[in-house]
Amino acid sequence: MLLRMICVFLILVSSFAFSKPLKIEIVSDYNPSFGQSPGDLATQLLLIIARSLKDEMAIEFVPASREREWRELGHHDNICLYNKVKTPEREAMAIFVSLPLMAFPSNRLILRNKKFVSIEVTLEKALSLGLRIGVTKGRSYGIEIDDFIKANSERLFVSEGNDSAFRLRKMLVQGRLDGMIEYSSVFVNDYPSEQILKDISFHAIGDTDATIFGYIACSDSKKGRKAVDLFERALQKPLIQEQVINAHANLFLPQEEIFISNSLKNAYGIKK
Repeated sequence: MLLRMICVFLILVSSFAFSKPLKIEIVSDYNPSFGQSPGDLATQLLLIIARSLKDEMAIEFVPASREREWRELGHHDNICLYNKVKTPEREAMAIFVSLPLMAFPSNRLILRNKKFVSIEVTLEKALSLGLRIGVTKGRSYGIEIDDFIKANSERLFVSEGNDSAFRLRKMLVQGRLDGMIEYSSVFVNDYPSEQILKDISFHAIGDTDATIFGYIACSDSKKGRKAVDLFERALQKPLIQEQVINAHANLFLPQEEIFISNSLKNAYGIKK
């Protein structure tokens, strides 16, 4: 009896020791066959995580357009995508890792010469201060902001036309508007001058998410769920979380960094 138990134990240990890593295809526009290191942070972070799972998972990049990524995921059982925003439609066709890989600033309320306004403010509060805020007609700013604009359009400056967003940015710089809703990076790309930016402040809009997260998503299959479990376990490691947070430093505007860092820490359950 003892001999039989020893044999069973050795078989189990042997099978575990020689079990093959889970093979996962990462569909992406990154092509490692070119021999170049990935330039985008999301791919760099994914490779860090993959290296931490090298004994349990083997990944292979499959070059494809962004339009094709989701089709491939739906047709195969071993596909994973990364840096993907969660939507109800996507969650219906894929399994998402619950912890984020990337974080991005969402739309901000951009104000000129209004440094007294809190770093996070609701649109209702901004309008109650008598501020003239510009928005672009027909543009989607996200469900919460869109609903507010629809209910308060008469209290906002609504710009129309193909170049309306550009005109709003110009009006803000000229002092013809107090503020506008826009991505901070878009504004800074148009007006990188320190002379202009010294009068500009970027504010998180209350009642909306201050940060947008990018996640890893895998096929809704046995292999896909196993891959999600492995990615989840890796992202739970304090060292990996620290690397992700530190990698986002200096990636965005100084005004944005506090939102990004705090949002990632909150997502990871790290006490600030």
